[in-house]
Amino acid sequence: MLLSVAAYCLAFPPWNVSVAAWVALAPLLLALHEGGTLSAAGTGFLWGALVLWGIGYWVPGGLALYWQQPYWLALLFALGIAVVYMGQYFALFAVAYRRIRARWSPSAVPWIVAALYVTCEFARERLLTGHPWLLLGYALVPHVMFVQIADVGGVYVLSFVLALTSAALVEAIVHRDRRPLVGALAAIAAVALYGTFRLSVPLPREPEVPVMVVQGNVDVGSQWRRDLYGEGLGQYLRLSADRAAETHPRLIVWPESAVTFFLDEEPTYLGSITRVLRSHGADLVLGGPRRDGHDERFFNSAFYVTADGGVVGRYDKVHLLPFAEYFPLRTIHFLRREFGRIRYFTASDEPALLHTRFGDAATLICFEAIFPEVVRRQTTAGATFMLNLSNDAWFGAGAGADQHLMMVALRAVENRLWVVRGTTTGVSAIIDPYGRITERIPLFTPGTIDGRIVPMSVSTPYKTCGDAFAWLCVLVTLAGLLRPRR
Repeated sequence: MLLSVAAYCLAFPPWNVSVAAWVALAPLLLALHEGGTLSAAGTGFLWGALVLWGIGYWVPGGLALYWQQPYWLALLFALGIAVVYMGQYFALFAVAYRRIRARWSPSAVPWIVAALYVTCEFARERLLTGHPWLLLGYALVPHVMFVQIADVGGVYVLSFVLALTSAALVEAIVHRDRRPLVGALAAIAAVALYGTFRLSVPLPREPEVPVMVVQGNVDVGSQWRRDLYGEGLGQYLRLSADRAAETHPRLIVWPESAVTFFLDEEPTYLGSITRVLRSHGADLVLGGPRRDGHDERFFNSAFYVTADGGVVGRYDKVHLLPFAEYFPLRTIHFLRREFGRIRYFTASDEPALLHTRFGDAATLICFEAIFPEVVRRQTTAGATFMLNLSNDAWFGAGAGADQHLMMVALRAVENRLWVVRGTTTGVSAIIDPYGRITERIPLFTPGTIDGRIVPMSVSTPYKTCGDAFAWLCVLVTLAGLLRPRR
């Protein structure tokens, strides 16, 4: 079982041994052949919790930094996340796996087990506010040919193929029968052929829009502090002006929390921004807080600023991160005293496209980009490119920032759109519609990216049908569990 945990973790940053993902589940499945139902549930529970700790080893330090609380408190909370968002699902996976093996032939088991695995991942993404961090399918992101099929079934079709391979290998070993492997190899070949085909289909190359991403590497803290009001604006203006004079971008992108003031309430600061934009003929998208003065609600927002019109567009974040951007139990007094220093936000009711002169932008603030359905709602509404503004500073020096980027890249494939990603401390990047990172800035490095994107509208099965493949896996799982014992 520990070998399975190690293989899963090795498939992702900082290791990036993607080949491990193809067999990551095999040791776990073999371990589930021993003992009874209770033992299987315990093994699955422990595997899920250890996997989340393994890929998220940086989480306790990040939480302690974000909350400005003792490390032991962050450690306990990270343990709770592992139990709630992984352990319980894979305890059920383990029990269901034993039931399926008792009811189906060795050739059928791998397919039903792969559907079962996707069902557990789908539950992780949809239930209890969702926590789809590094689903197994993301391990294939570095392999461009294999990930193209995500425009059909999203990340879940990639997880399905990887789980199918591990399950087929186990059945072949246990029964000394090659037939289960034949189906898995056929599925891998089909995915590779589809990827080759998609990569050969040209995408629109016009009209190109020169863009610039600015990574200020400015620490504005995780709390709302008066002494940081306006902090960082000079750095972003300086980097933007210096580089724009050479590259002449049409659109400049600053990250989430690029400004620490209420943009629509500060005409002096806004004037400084528009003067830089006017001198270079560029528009700007930036992240910052917004206050609804009527009832003192606060929103995590992205603003579209033009040189001639000021703030002409806005997007308010829809899917907030629990215990960071809002605290579900904050009305309980002793909890509010513990966590009262964290800035609370209100979720917007509907995802609104950011209307720019270059086309409508699907705007995703920070973790919104790891939820495929949140992105899809905007792309099906007519978005022609994507903007991901993020503040990953609290991740620290661990692999969290690279892991986040890996998941964002797959959104480009699912929706066949260019992605412009701006982060405070890294990793800022430009991603093409095939999921390839064309430009990036390393962690903790102030600088800019200059590139060109092509706003486009390309239909994909995923944009049309959404998570139909995942729902199909749910149905297959139910059918597999309801069959009488052989």
